[in-house]
Amino acid sequence: MTKSTSIGLIVLNRQKGVGLGNLDTEANKAVVQRYIDEIQNGHSLEVIADVFAEDFIDHTASGGGAFVGGIEGLKQGYAVFLGAFPDLHADVEKLIAEGDTVVAYKTLTATHAGEWLGFPASGNRVEFKIISIYKVKDGRLAEFWGLQDEEALRKQLVACKEY
Repeated sequence: MTKSTSIGLIVLNRQKGVGLGNLDTEANKAVVQRYIDEIQNGHSLEVIADVFAEDFIDHTASGGGAFVGGIEGLKQGYAVFLGAFPDLHADVEKLIAEGDTVVAYKTLTATHAGEWLGFPASGNRVEFKIISIYKVKDGRLAEFWGLQDEEALRKQLVACKEY
């Protein structure tokens, strides 16, 4: 194989996306980071349609329940969630990606200012960990799985009552 043939193969492979997996992975991480920055931390519901796929699937049925109903359902769900935790902030501990999958390990902090999980507003400051798994498709969040320390959250939602 000649030098020009080798260079030609490299160029063709790059044009097909071969060897560019890291660029896709970084782009997928950027989509998740945008979600965290603009929606979770910035509370901007207007960008939901830019970040989530119309046919987004939330596989998580714990916590406040799965988000359903497309983009409008997501907006309504986040409005309820932010009503309960209006100063929500997510700190990313780890953001790991492979292919179209991005995993975020986060610490969420907020003030419990509205009803959540059947508990009325307590005014308590809450902090809990969550592991979020996102599937990114065509530059948007297409699927989500989440695991949070719900027991720790429930304990913080009550002032001095047992549940």
